[in-house]
Amino acid sequence: AGMTCISCHLDLLCHQEFYHQLHLFFRKILVTEKCRQFFIDLYEEMRLWNMDSGDAGPAFAMNGYDKETLALINQMLGEGEVAIRISIPNETFDEIRIQESIFVGVWRVCYYRDGQQIADQLEVSAIPSCVAEAAYVTSQPDLHPVEFGPEAMNSPAIIAELKEALKAWEPGAPAFTINLSHLPMSAEDHKVIEAAVGAGAVQMMSRGFGNCRISSTDVRHVWKVQYLNNAPARLMILNTLVVAGLPEEAVAASEDLADSAVRIKELIEWVTKSWELSPVEIK
Repeated sequence: AGMTCISCHLDLLCHQEFYHQLHLFFRKILVTEKCRQFFIDLYEEMRLWNMDSGDAGPAFAMNGYDKETLALINQMLGEGEVAIRISIPNETFDEIRIQESIFVGVWRVCYYRDGQQIADQLEVSAIPSCVAEAAYVTSQPDLHPVEFGPEAMNSPAIIAELKEALKAWEPGAPAFTINLSHLPMSAEDHKVIEAAVGAGAVQMMSRGFGNCRISSTDVRHVWKVQYLNNAPARLMILNTLVVAGLPEEAVAASEDLADSAVRIKELIEWVTKSWELSPVEIK
């Protein structure tokens, strides 16, 4: 009788293990199917979107996915070359963290409040609309008033150029760039310029062509665009002020967006074959 009980117990354990593995198997199929469907939906929306229209691209809320599916989607999206941080305190959130995926122009946009994530979405665009909006609403239209000390060399002329460029700027106008690296600049000059433009809410880092740091300022349409070398100390090799709606270094080109759509289609085909999922027809 004792041996019979042990045998029954072992049979029960074997059955439990079998059903557990069966559950995991179907769970894995479900997760992979949902992951593939996300990329199918993403591809179809990108295919239908006019990338040259200037209109907002497709957006997907990511909070609704279960933990396993979201982890697999995140793995497939990866991390691209551009990261953006926006500090913009308000009643709903106080920070936006943006990370480009390995597909150019496909962005993960996460909203935080007191360090806790409150919203997670994926956006397709040349650059998420919240970047320009945040830079605009947290800035003022004019330069801050400054005084020139006796050590000032080129800052008076630079301030005058900035004022003229701001006066002439209009949507769609080409960017106006002042290359500070090519001008003799005293410590007083740098101090004056920093005081005139102030610090803004948007900070970007792009690793596409070296290390490019892009910062909004406290003056609307004035950006700092700085290139750093790859040394551990990250020495600045190019320092510019740019008057533009958005610096071109920050914006994905339409041909890059089109290429991303092609690569996402290829990913869907690879996933279908590698994971042995049921065939699906995509245009």
